[in-house]
Amino acid sequence: MTSQGAQGAQSAAWDDARASGTPTVGWFVRRSALWMGIMIVAVVMACTLYAFASQVGADDVRGAPKVPSPQIKV
Repeated sequence: MTSQGAQGAQSAAWDDARASGTPTVGWFVRRSALWMGIMIVAVVMACTLYAFASQVGADDVRGAPKVPSPQIKV
């Protein structure tokens, strides 16, 4: 019983959304803000990963011996 009422309300909401046909300025602003947020999060995560990876790589280089090991002749 409850699901039938929920389905009716949901279909009515979709019918109202489709009735306008053209996207509004508010729709465009919300959609742009969503994509802008996703892109900002992606850039921050990429920069964090790059900083972490470069720090780990720098630690490996700092631990490397200064004098190269002698070559073994066979």
